[in-house]
Amino acid sequence: MQALVQPYQSAWKLEFDRLKNVLERALEGFAVDIQHVGSTAVPGLVAKPILDVDIIIHDKPLLEPIDQTLQQLGYRSRGEQGIPGRFAFRQSGVTTPHTADGRAWMEHHLYVCFADSLALKNHILFRDALLQDPKLTEAYAQLKLNLVSQPGMTRERYTTLKTEFILSVLNTAGLGQHELAAIQEANR
Repeated sequence: MQALVQPYQSAWKLEFDRLKNVLERALEGFAVDIQHVGSTAVPGLVAKPILDVDIIIHDKPLLEPIDQTLQQLGYRSRGEQGIPGRFAFRQSGVTTPHTADGRAWMEHHLYVCFADSLALKNHILFRDALLQDPKLTEAYAQLKLNLVSQPGMTRERYTTLKTEFILSVLNTAGLGQHELAAIQEANR
């Protein structure tokens, strides 16, 4: 399982910036914010080389036209996948989002999140905690490296053990027990 994570690459931020630019142009006229979340958003943190991108919306009526726009760019809508307020989109191929130059993009997970959703709160609070505390980032990196080096480690077990760390950080950040239980359930 060692190949799952790689050392931080500064190219991840550059790729996110390019992707954000394309998405902002495509979604011009919609009131959205686009955030780089997940481990690739944290300098120095080992990560799976997959960007996590949250498109944040405040108004539920925006969901349908944004969904249609993203599908025109080549994304496949996957729905909430059991996580309320977070709608997943997957690339239909390496050239998604489709651009005039036919560029190949780094693999990424795209989510449209309601601004008041627990899923978004989880992503932003955890990312920001890591960005603000280098010791916490190092502890998370060591946990990930230790997990992937264990013989017989499965992706499911890896996720479960990471979730325990994430919940601890979110608890310190002030999330309540009900919210933490919902996040734990979503990560099973």
